[in-house]
Amino acid sequence: MATVERELRVAQNQRLFRSVDDRILELGGKLDGSALQELDFACECADTTCVDKIQLTAMDFGEIDENQFIVLRGHEVPEVEDVIAEREGFLIISKRGAVPSS
Repeated sequence: MATVERELRVAQNQRLFRSVDDRILELGGKLDGSALQELDFACECADTTCVDKIQLTAMDFGEIDENQFIVLRGHEVPEVEDVIAEREGFLIISKRGAVPSS
């Protein structure tokens, strides 16, 4: 597969997971109302079959830029993304190249 096509596919998959996590954040905040409540967010990796969860507070998730994604260690795709931060149990990655609009 061409590099640009792969970059787009990876980015689209991660945007899908981000929309799921945004909904988790919205619903979690309504239920508890606490920004310090830990929630189970979806791993936002490129693998559409991934069902792994990443636990972090609503406040911590809210601080992640919309063009960054949370992935478990080992789920990053070095060919199309950069690790910009390491946290306990997960990474924050940033896309390179083609990024679809949300």
